[in-house]
Amino acid sequence: MKNILVTGGTGLLGSEVVDQLLALKYEVSVLSSKKNASVPNGVQLIKGDLASNRGLQEATENADVIIHCASNPKDTQSVDIKGTQNLLSAIDKDKTLHFIYISIINVDKSDYAYYQTKIRVEQMIAASGIPFSVLRTTQFFDYVLSILQSFDKHQGTITVPDGMHFQPIEVREAATLLVDIAQREPVGLVRGVGGPELLKFEEMTKTYLRVLSRNDELKVKHLEGDEYDRYRSENNIWPTNSYGNVTWEAFLRLKLAS
Repeated sequence: MKNILVTGGTGLLGSEVVDQLLALKYEVSVLSSKKNASVPNGVQLIKGDLASNRGLQEATENADVIIHCASNPKDTQSVDIKGTQNLLSAIDKDKTLHFIYISIINVDKSDYAYYQTKIRVEQMIAASGIPFSVLRTTQFFDYVLSILQSFDKHQGTITVPDGMHFQPIEVREAATLLVDIAQREPVGLVRGVGGPELLKFEEMTKTYLRVLSRNDELKVKHLEGDEYDRYRSENNIWPTNSYGNVTWEAFLRLKLAS
């Protein structure tokens, strides 16, 4: 049975990946820099740090597959760029290993700083000579919800930008895709994946209010900004390959009930 290392294994996506791997009886290890990191029974916790290059040789020495979920949009230089380079350098090049990375749809078509980081990491992985697979997905439901909630001031009215749209994917279903890739041979860049629905942001807001049983007035306004324009473009959707069964409404009913 393969030994699989998950970086970022205590995060939103990584923890789902870990749970699914355990259900399939894989040997799983998690690299974490958190002082009080907690992992499920049966998972080997390796204390280390990507940015400071601590614990990486120990983490990689027994791994047959590495699923690299660790990322920090607030410190991409240390965690994403330097951290990934440290991780790649720690891998024994004489060992056959499958390196899997989670990226974002159309990162190669945007000048957004975080997307540029993701494409740079993809390029570093490809240049390493290590057999790899890169999965690009659309945004997670949780991320879109955080954007929506930033407009919710709980004042009886919600004003949202016009023209934005999303095709979000549920994090557990994204984890399933990564676990499936881990059971296959490396393929390089995997075909991009979007969620099951392509929705306008105002539609998503209406559903949000309905799930919360609220009668707030919804206003749609043209707001200027690069972030809004990014979600008005075609760069955050992938309608040619939709995946998953969890809808936006189903996600909200589960998430907001907890």
